Amino acid sequence: MSTPTPRRLIAGVGTAIALVAGAFAGIGAAAAPPAAPPLVISVSPSGHGDACITRDPCSLTEGQARARTLARAARSDIDVVLAGGTYHLDHTLAFDAAKGDSAPAGRTVSYEAAPGQSPVLSGGEQVSGWQQGANGIWSAKVPAGTDTRQLYVNGVRENRASGKIPDSFTRTATGYTTSGTTMDSWQNISDVEFVYNVAWTQMRCRVASVSGTTVTMQEPCFQNSTLKQYGANANNPDLIENAKALLDEPGEWYLDQPTHTIYYMPKAGENLRTADVEIPKLQTLVSGTGTVQRPLTGLTLSGLSFEYGGWTAPDGPDGFSEVQANMRLTGNDAYAKEGSCTRFSTTDPGTCPYGAWTMTPGNVTFAYTSHLTIENSTFEHLGAAGLELGRDVNHSTIKGNVVTDTSANGIEVGNGTDATPSDLALIPSYNDIADNWVHNVAAQYTGGVGIFQGYALHDTIEHNQVNDVPYSGISSNWGWGHQGSDGGYNTISDNLIFDHMQQRSDGGGIYVLGVEGQSMASGLTISGNVVRNGNSADGGHAIYTDGGSEYITMTGNAMFDNGVFSMGGCYEGAGTPYGDFDFTGNYVENPNPDWVCGNPTDLTLNNTQVSSDGTGVPASVIDNAGLEAPYQHLAAAPTGVAPVNLAAGKPAQAQFLDGTTAQLQPESQLTYATDGDPSTYIQASGQFRWQLVVDLQKQQQLGYLTVGMPQKHFATAFHVDASADGQNWKTVSTITDSGWGTIPVVFSSPVSARYVRIVADEPDNGGQRGDQMAIDEVGAFAATPGNADLALDKPAQALFIDGTLAAMQPNETPALAVDGDPGTWAQATGQYRWVQQVDLGSEQSFQSLSLLQPDDKFATAWHVDVSQDGSTFYTVARHDDTAGGLSGVQFDRPVKARYVRIVADTPNGGGQNGGQMAVSELGIYRG
Repeated sequence: MSTPTPRRLIAGVGTAIALVAGAFAGIGAAAAPPAAPPLVISVSPSGHGDACITRDPCSLTEGQARARTLARAARSDIDVVLAGGTYHLDHTLAFDAAKGDSAPAGRTVSYEAAPGQSPVLSGGEQVSGWQQGANGIWSAKVPAGTDTRQLYVNGVRENRASGKIPDSFTRTATGYTTSGTTMDSWQNISDVEFVYNVAWTQMRCRVASVSGTTVTMQEPCFQNSTLKQYGANANNPDLIENAKALLDEPGEWYLDQPTHTIYYMPKAGENLRTADVEIPKLQTLVSGTGTVQRPLTGLTLSGLSFEYGGWTAPDGPDGFSEVQANMRLTGNDAYAKEGSCTRFSTTDPGTCPYGAWTMTPGNVTFAYTSHLTIENSTFEHLGAAGLELGRDVNHSTIKGNVVTDTSANGIEVGNGTDATPSDLALIPSYNDIADNWVHNVAAQYTGGVGIFQGYALHDTIEHNQVNDVPYSGISSNWGWGHQGSDGGYNTISDNLIFDHMQQRSDGGGIYVLGVEGQSMASGLTISGNVVRNGNSADGGHAIYTDGGSEYITMTGNAMFDNGVFSMGGCYEGAGTPYGDFDFTGNYVENPNPDWVCGNPTDLTLNNTQVSSDGTGVPASVIDNAGLEAPYQHLAAAPTGVAPVNLAAGKPAQAQFLDGTTAQLQPESQLTYATDGDPSTYIQASGQFRWQLVVDLQKQQQLGYLTVGMPQKHFATAFHVDASADGQNWKTVSTITDSGWGTIPVVFSSPVSARYVRIVADEPDNGGQRGDQMAIDEVGAFAATPGNADLALDKPAQALFIDGTLAAMQPNETPALAVDGDPGTWAQATGQYRWVQQVDLGSEQSFQSLSLLQPDDKFATAWHVDVSQDGSTFYTVARHDDTAGGLSGVQFDRPVKARYVRIVADTPNGGGQNGGQMAVSELGIYRG
């Protein structure tokens, strides 16, 4: 029988072992075997039997057993190919070197998606049997013993019932005294959870009991959260969660454990009888382990999605007593003993090393593993951290993955315990975290970070995009200088980090601390990263070298528009090291670092100052940071289809108001107004007021125009005229109180015209806002049935940045932002930053958006996110230097989405220009 020629051999029942043994008979142990096609095991969610072939796949459990059997003798790769669909896991998919899950020497065992298919490994349980009560609230029974901290409706994480504290609280040694007895009547009081948002941390402790006005908290969580010797301590709660009495907002839910019933208040249009409602029932979806002597080796996971893992430890007496980056205190007296070592007492020390606190686990976790590859996979809808690479994980590649909608950190490498282990192999080493999109993580434990790196050796974090995280983007190292480390030689390079520090304070796009290596040669290198658009209202730095940082080289990074100092940090004191910094060749908004606790030693500083919008940063730095070309699709919004721009490439004339030809500014050309390139513009010279005429070259039925104007030169008022012959003109629309950007001009009825004329009304003299009208692009679009504005009268929501429903100003609702009435508006209250979201009802293609704000309450900077499913959002545009009135944006390309949201970036605190965002009208347009 001849050797098969296809790449893969099917490992059918009864043939695989003989095939492997026969194919390589007589090969000596020292000889390298020739390359052989991989053995293929086919599995599917409905698979059965033991054939494990494409036309008769087996189950995943059987497939793993087959792979273990083959691995005993195989000298080729083994591919377990997963058909699309959901694999409902009733136990952890555990890979164990001792049970035969390692690859043959020099080979791989791969669990991979079948071509073009999307297998999901789910730890979730679908909740069915929903009934709607007279009050509109849905309920469903769940099995006895069910406990969950997450619930998802149609793939969207919903909020547990929550609200502000009902009475005034006075803290006591064991809890609180309240001014009223409201909580005394609440049911299941020991399930009620207090949430504390303090500086860079979020802590969560449950109530033990309530008697009258006395609230007793569960221990040891309360003491550990209020008596820490290091870090931020809790006082009064900011929020109360998990009380049925607080189930009062659409999208909230509550689990009544004694009655095994989940309650849910629906959002507009939701029908839970037809919805997919999921809760996690399994904590660890996938695990891998071995030993130092016999690690798990050669495993690849490719094209898989890991979803609906849970984690309920914070329900217990330890709660979630965070110290930093989701590290937490557990156990009695942990506030005094856990990880304190000799910092606070040499006669009564705590456990060592310093900072050896309890990690939050990953829902996918590996330890004692070598040459692991996880690629092109998705981690989402998870109740703990996404991926945890623990002790002795080495030579692994984590590449091309999406990590989102985790409750805690996105990716974790190493820990805060193994600083100087007796066996150096315990420190994760030679791992590459590259080209991953990590976003919208730490949704429930908001002190979490995008990528956490504890003690590590020769690790590289490169070309990732990290955005929309509540605290720091990337956090590296540990120990605060109170503890040396055998780690080192680590690199953080060429990452793109933005919209970090969304909720917590005192962090950075890249946050490092502690001793990195033993010298500059073995220290940490931070290079080629772009850190922009951070949003910390209470301090921090773009790249933050905090307590005990030592041996750091920072070069070639760009830091701008973060609202905080580009560089800086804090000396830990008490004889700890701080310094040996080489900060050169960076592009920074603030060339002088912010050393708030004293200057570092041995500092080399030589950097280039750039503007807050990034002007001055070389294009090569911007272009090289973030996802590399093969992976950029991960973070790109789905592409839509744009309508035909009837003005594209058409001839234009610039005139003064008397009809004479206008002189142009030196950088302007007539073609720039219709060339499709918004980076070029046309602007007249010699007179403030002028007009642009575009010849569409034949009569058209127009529904609306878009007028794009650059940030430095724009009309604050203009009008549009139309003509059939270029001689007789009629004014068809007037725009006042305009700002820069792409401004839609929607006609009240279709306009028949060959020529359109945009006439500047203001500025009409020097010193006025806008300087003078310039036009970077004109769009002309045919009239179509229905509203030109896709958002008009569509369902709307107002959210705070943490995703909870926003409280609104009196007599205001989110619907006022899309009601078509510019005299009404929506505005949140209680937090400066908030989100206006609209549901277009179905996926739509569109390319521009307008925002009308009152002149006395407005966002000065905002950005636009879009989503197809209401869970994964893509940032598609930003707008700053905004004032009240009308502004707008045109995206780089048309997008296809159902959900659109405006996110207020500034003001983010009191006393700032604009006060707070209010939305009179949000408009969305196809062109």
